[in-house]
Amino acid sequence: MWRKIIISVLIVAILLIASCVYFSNPPSVGRPGITSDNSEGAIVIYEVYKFGRKCDCYVQRISAEGDFLWGEKGILIGSGHKNQPGMLVDLHAVGDGLGGAIVIWPESLPQPKGKPPYPRYLSKTHVLKVDSEGNIQWQRDIPSIEEAIADGSGGAIIIFSDFYEELSVLKIDSEGNSPWGKDGVSLGLHGYSHCGHAASDNLGGVIGVQDITGEDIISAQRVESEGNILWQRGGVQVFVGCATEPQVASDGTGGAIIVYSRLIPSEGTKGCSSYSDPDIYAQRVDAEGNILWQPDGVPICVGPSLVEIPQIVDDGAGGAIIIWRSHLPEWRGAIYAQRIDSRGNILWQEDGVKVCEGGVNIYPFMVSDSSGGAILIWSHGDEIRGQRLDATGRKLWGPKGAVVSFPGRHSPVAISEDGYGGVFISWVASKFIDDETLSYVQRIDAQGNRLWGEKGILLNR
Repeated sequence: MWRKIIISVLIVAILLIASCVYFSNPPSVGRPGITSDNSEGAIVIYEVYKFGRKCDCYVQRISAEGDFLWGEKGILIGSGHKNQPGMLVDLHAVGDGLGGAIVIWPESLPQPKGKPPYPRYLSKTHVLKVDSEGNIQWQRDIPSIEEAIADGSGGAIIIFSDFYEELSVLKIDSEGNSPWGKDGVSLGLHGYSHCGHAASDNLGGVIGVQDITGEDIISAQRVESEGNILWQRGGVQVFVGCATEPQVASDGTGGAIIVYSRLIPSEGTKGCSSYSDPDIYAQRVDAEGNILWQPDGVPICVGPSLVEIPQIVDDGAGGAIIIWRSHLPEWRGAIYAQRIDSRGNILWQEDGVKVCEGGVNIYPFMVSDSSGGAILIWSHGDEIRGQRLDATGRKLWGPKGAVVSFPGRHSPVAISEDGYGGVFISWVASKFIDDETLSYVQRIDAQGNRLWGEKGILLNR
């Protein structure tokens, strides 16, 4: 009898302690955004979850040595906003080139009563400029966001879709003005899309790409610095057929290189819903919207292997570095990389450079190393690793790459060049006991060394 009472008391005590831990040390939500401050430090935006699904949003500047410059938590830029249940949102940061940044975070809105549900969660997105001293310069609200890139003059270009998936781009300059109009410029790539991606044209404009669901087309459109559409109505058809997952990088001369997964329908089937052995292809479009390579694009990885999730960065010489995930052999999962020049010639070994192996859920992030190579970051088992490839495809951080994080359940969410051949990384880590989620950042130098401690810097401490 006494034994049962003691066990019951212990159970109640454990539950009370767990609840106290939950309410006193709430988890962070959102995926921290990070960008360079152009002084070997970084600016990061992150959220802290509060009871009732309410969030506080902070922006913090971190010095080259890993010290917080804007107080213990940073600058509070949003308080009390909510996210939809189960919705883990991306936060964005774009450096202004002067030690400050434009930071972007969404806020979920309730569905309007008496109206049909929208395809996506309703939201409004906040855009805020903070200078190098942590002073808030201005704030604007926009409908949504899919990507944000620098405009080259201290502002940002944001690509977004409305509630019914029409893709648009909006420019917000360094003073907070919207020179392309408050609603931006529609790319006119009609049809539903999975998502849109954008790259700078290096002249103050942008090139956007979209895979149009139901039409089996990869299309691209360019908007010049004054907000005028430059290419044909409906965009340039980069590929007509079963294709998906387009990504885009600047070619340095006003055009772009676009990579995509080309889908081959299974034997005896029609349409793109049933396919086998997707291949990775790339195509280049010049500043006038002309297709420069062969009609179907240049094959990057073809053959009997399940490949997906291509990504691309420019190599600074008119070409690009492309990575992709392969599930074969034996479903172990591997990341490969390839470099192509401005004419579409393959520069590295025929099958690509194997960057890492192990785990079908590997999802890589990539940035240029500003020297013709690239830096990749990925989850590997219970840790995060990184690798730097030089312009010849040689691995600079050892055969298995550099360790970024301490052991645990980690997911990298954003990376940014540090301007010195290294990289900033933000990630979230989950605890097993109370499922608390923590936000971390780390800097890796050009040699693959961790500069901000072995564990990185904890943001929501």
